[in-house]
Amino acid sequence: MAIDKDKRLILNRIKSHYQFKSDAQLGRFLGIASNTLANWNKRNSIDLELILTKCEELNATWICSGQGKPTNNYPNLEDGPFSTTEEVFEQLKSAKDAEIERLRELLASHEATIAAQAKAMEMMQKVIDVQGK
Repeated sequence: MAIDKDKRLILNRIKSHYQFKSDAQLGRFLGIASNTLANWNKRNSIDLELILTKCEELNATWICSGQGKPTNNYPNLEDGPFSTTEEVFEQLKSAKDAEIERLRELLASHEATIAAQAKAMEMMQKVIDVQGK
């Protein structure tokens, strides 16, 4: 069974399945402090054993990878990727964050180029001033 690299997707699947409106509700369900859940999200890590224990009625493959049915109580659903709105949102957010980081790096590069050009112009002006005297 492949486990999603983005552990927030796992948490969002559980949150969506149980229709929790907040991370605080998810944390209470899992029996963990809200700062623990915040750290999991920040560090992209989870206690999978705890999650599988607390969600024993859910399909472990679905929890970990989104593949298959959430539970055996969905007889009309085909096996396959089961995406939640939260998963799509997280993927879009990750892409947006990556693009923002790329643009920040590009901006820093342009600012460095501008600073180097300003310094070169300053040096040229000094040479012109020395030659003009």
